[in-house]
Parts: sequence; C-alpha cells; structure tokens
Amino acid sequence: MPSGGEVKVAGDGAALVGVDWGTTNLRVMRIGEGGHVLASRTDPRGGGGLGPGDFARVLDEVGEGWLTDRLPILVCGMAGARGRWREVAYLPEPAGIADLTKGLVSPDGRPEVRLVPGLKAMAGGRMVDVMRGEETQAMGLDLGDGNHRILAPGTHSKWIDAQQGRILDHRTFMTGELFSAIRRGTILGAGMGETGTHPDAFAAGVTRGLDDPALTAALFSVRVEALADRLSPEAAADYLSGLLIGAEVAAHGTDRETPVTLVGTGLLNDRYSVALQMAGFADVRIADGDTATARGLWRIHEASQ
Repeated sequence: MPSGGEVKVAGDGAALVGVDWGTTNLRVMRIGEGGHVLASRTDPRGGGGLGPGDFARVLDEVGEGWLTDRLPILVCGMAGARGRWREVAYLPEPAGIADLTKGLVSPDGRPEVRLVPGLKAMAGGRMVDVMRGEETQAMGLDLGDGNHRILAPGTHSKWIDAQQGRILDHRTFMTGELFSAIRRGTILGAGMGETGTHPDAFAAGVTRGLDDPALTAALFSVRVEALADRLSPEAAADYLSGLLIGAEVAAHGTDRETPVTLVGTGLLNDRYSVALQMAGFADVRIADGDTATARGLWRIHEASQ
C-alpha cells in the first residue's frame, strides 16, 4: 500500500487483484471501487491439485501483466488450506469482516499477497464443520436486517446462518460430490444422460428426496424406476440430482420462513430454487456467486486498510 493510507489505482481503475482459488478452478480478477470486476481470467488449475510450491507460479502465469502495477492481491479459497500455499487457521464462528481482516496472512516471499482465512463451526468447544471461500461470498451479499440463510450450492453445498453482516453458523452437504461419485462409480450411473434436460424427472426426484429420509434406500429408486419403465436413461441424471438436492433441503431443519439467498451459478441456483419452493420456503432470493465473491474480497480489503 502507498504511505498515508492512499489507495493506489491503476490506469484501468483497478485498486485490487482479487483471487478466488477454488478446489477445481481459479479465477483472477481486476477489481475496482466497490467490488466492480473490470476484467477476469479463469484457469482449471484449482487448489485441490496444487502443492505448496505451485501456487506462486500459477498465479504469476494466470495474472501475467496484471501483477506488475503493485496492486494488493487478496486471495480466498483453497490457497490457505492445509498442504497448499500457506495454511491459514480457521477462525471460529460467529465471525464478520473485522475478524477476517485480522486473520489475513501472506505466504513466504509474497508480502503483496494476503490469504483470507476460512471459518469453522463450533459445538461444545469442538470444531464440527469448516469452509473456505464461501465466507468471502457471504460478505459480498447485501442481506438487510434480521436473520438470513445463505445457501452456496456446489460440490460441497454450504448452508450458512447469518445476521447483520456476521456468519453465525454453517453446515456442509456433499451433494455435488456424491452426485458425481454415484453417476461415475455405481450401477445407478450406467447409461445416464446429461442433467438439465428433463425438469419433470428432476421434480420427481426432489419429491422423493423431500419425502423419504432414508437416503441410501431412496437412492436405489433410480434403478427401480428405470426397471419399471417410469424413468428413461436420458432422464435418470435429472432424477438423481433432484433426489439428492431434495434430501439436502429436507435435512436442514423445519424453518421455512427465514429468507434464503442462493449464491452460485445459474443452473444450480435454478435447481435449488425449484427444490426450495417445492419444500415450502417462503422467501427465496438469487445472487450471482462470482459477483458476491468479488464484492466480498473488496470489502475485506477495504476493511483491512
């Protein structure tokens, strides 16, 4: 940072390089005032496949030409996980932006880079759940007063309880990873088509997932429905997706009145929105995940100055 707290701004208006380092993908952004994304690059080298010595090189390659104007670089996600660039300790919930800024650390030899800490859910003095990256998305949302629930669907879906800019608690569901594992590694996945083409099959799966708490038994209905000629191979993936999402929604308590904000990609937001409405959630809102992450990075950066 320039002396005296002055914010350095590049010729394109960028004041921050923001990095969202997911497990499977990397996104590098030039971010202007307020969290506006001026330019963005993506790369398939996610943090899950990199060792500690790889991160600096990959960032320099993907950010080539963007890292030479001495802008601060703020990184959320897997770069701070154990065995990655540099482990950043999980902070206990409840937590807000002020807590995250106090936990920022730089990897060795890169003082211009700061890594955002993840958060851990606590129960009885013990860590019971963790997240990295979703805390930054949550900080980029404008939720208003009162209690809110944030749902970040994905490989590991996060249900986050929030209030007045603070994350109170969260719970993780391995819905996306389980879908992939079942589809690729079990008898149920044989001959399955692609998702997103059979909304009726998806809705039928959601209904089964909402109604049947015995998930490992309900999963076998994918095969039974196919043998009974009620489910075509082309529609089976949508049915399985609906079943797993329905089970996830059903498992997360009975409170249907607290507003739920979905923060993810378009297709997942749409699917979870359908399932939530089928389950009777009264107030379902949709936010763009990439936009929320950029704003969250900006707000954490701004609060740290």
